[in-house]
Amino acid sequence: FSKPYRDKTRQEEIIRASGLDWTLVRPTILTNNRASGDYRVMVDPKDWRMGMISRADVADFVLRALKDDATIGTAPVLAR
Repeated sequence: FSKPYRDKTRQEEIIRASGLDWTLVRPTILTNNRASGDYRVMVDPKDWRMGMISRADVADFVLRALKDDATIGTAPVLAR
């Protein structure tokens, strides 16, 4: 995974340096389950953990983040 992670890191550096408002959404392992509405949004790296999350819950977070200026400039990890 070293090359994909280098690419991911470089992409994030470009986004952070862009001068635009941004939110980097980092889901854990994606599932096709229904939305649960019960997921963790972890911004502090010390809180990050692996897990799974449904694509529907990721979509829920993205829609909420679009309306919440507090998410600008953050890179949360999402897990159930």
